[in-house]
Amino acid sequence: MRKTKEESLQTKEALMAAALDIFYRRGVSRASLQEIASAAGVTRGALYWHFKNKEDLFDALFQQVFSKLSNQLQHDIDTSSPNALNNLMEALKQMFQRMATDDNYRKFCYILHLNCEHTTDNSAIVALLQKYQNLWWQNLCAVFQVCCQQHILPANINIQQAALYFQALFIGLTNLWLTDPHNIDITSIAPNFINIALESLQHNPNLRQ
Repeated sequence: MRKTKEESLQTKEALMAAALDIFYRRGVSRASLQEIASAAGVTRGALYWHFKNKEDLFDALFQQVFSKLSNQLQHDIDTSSPNALNNLMEALKQMFQRMATDDNYRKFCYILHLNCEHTTDNSAIVALLQKYQNLWWQNLCAVFQVCCQQHILPANINIQQAALYFQALFIGLTNLWLTDPHNIDITSIAPNFINIALESLQHNPNLRQ
């Protein structure tokens, strides 16, 4: 008997939930598709109906977590939105807030930053991570370019360096909090750091060409 669309969606969601839990507990490279299928209560064949391989499953988790931010950034870039910079700053603050309050979001951030082992067996996942990081940097560059054109940021800002600065701030603060969450009040520190970084974009001569 064919599964209904709703049942198929439930199976997919169960597989993604199982993958999130197993990637978090065991690391990506040590997790097997059979283990994920068993934890979701389905066959390995059912898993392959929804996902081609582990990389496809990992990518689906990434899209589930970050698609809203990605879509907002792309919309602001495509439309040269005058709110692009404010939207970016608020999105970054919300990401840290969500990290502290949404357990599934925190788990995926932990997987993304600390549980994707750089091993030969995990090379396809590592390649995905590099793709995500490059896309994040390119989107930051594009947002800052829009802001320069609209005179929201100085015209002579070093866009590539500014994007790398924000990327380093986000990754560094995320890693520090994930490894020691009890000693860092991320919900108060992160907004402050982001405001400081924004002031640097606007006024720091070291971020000029």
